[in-house]
Amino acid sequence: MIKVKLSDNQNMKCFSGFIHTKNLLKDYSIDLTDSSDYDYEFIDATQFVDLSKPLKESIDMGLETLSKKSGDYFLFHGGDSTSIMAAYEVFIKSNAKYLFRKQLLSQEDYKEKTTINKWFFGKGSVLDKGYDIPNDVYDKIKLTGYNVAHNWPHLQQMNQINPNRDIDVCAVYQGVLDNGNTDHEVRTDVLYTKHRKGAWDELKKISEDYNIVSSHLPVDTTMDVMNRSKVGLSPFGMGELCYRDLELIQFGCLLVKPDMSKVITEPDFFKPMETYIPVNPDWSDLNETLKKVLANFKDYQYIIDNARQKVVEMYSYDNVCMYWYNFFSNMSGVENA
Repeated sequence: MIKVKLSDNQNMKCFSGFIHTKNLLKDYSIDLTDSSDYDYEFIDATQFVDLSKPLKESIDMGLETLSKKSGDYFLFHGGDSTSIMAAYEVFIKSNAKYLFRKQLLSQEDYKEKTTINKWFFGKGSVLDKGYDIPNDVYDKIKLTGYNVAHNWPHLQQMNQINPNRDIDVCAVYQGVLDNGNTDHEVRTDVLYTKHRKGAWDELKKISEDYNIVSSHLPVDTTMDVMNRSKVGLSPFGMGELCYRDLELIQFGCLLVKPDMSKVITEPDFFKPMETYIPVNPDWSDLNETLKKVLANFKDYQYIIDNARQKVVEMYSYDNVCMYWYNFFSNMSGVENA
């Protein structure tokens, strides 16, 4: 039995896959414990990354915190995006065995310098970061085996599809953020708004030809709109994956989303033209794509059906447990029973 201690057993952002499987993990020889008798400590990002601080201060804080740790530990960065900024600098200078994230980029894609290491935010900020990661280091940056849908188990359950859909396209989400939010002194609310509101601006150009709902609505109204929509648009937010992706599939919408081909995650149900329709992150092909889809909507029903089936199959908590059983089984120094 592998004994694991979570640094914060209430931190859903970092540890949702473990919190929801605490009892089930025991069947896979993994025991989550609060005692001082453990094999590995899993440390959440709040202990080694502070987004409110300048980057160097955040790194120094993380290294100072980890310098007091004893025993074997893994770092878990539960942020919404593929960015490894601040976490990477701490990881390579600490004694952590691994750095885990819910989603990653390839080694090659990490080399490109982008705003706060978020490729979809573009370039040209005061803090453009890229990383030329050595092979042996990249091998120690791992996926957690769970992502956004594991935070809310209800997203794994499919609703009965409403056959009467009078709304062509829904884009119902928070589009404007003006709260001064920053990551290491870089305004992220402005970048968030530029991308999300940008989709609304594009949809206005075809709003006279189609029934489109694009707004930030109360929860009950949002659910009703999704239940009545043929196509659902889910933009990036502070990260690439969003719970709205799963909600749209849950309600039987055809998911249209910025291209996810750069993103590596587990489980990965984002298969272009199989589970969703990809568009350019700058929305340059959004309206042409929607026109094509709505002109032949029945031809895309297979994507809706396939997406719903894949979510049910892939978002299993047994799969999370098996992922971690296999991980520990392949670790050197761990005995298999």
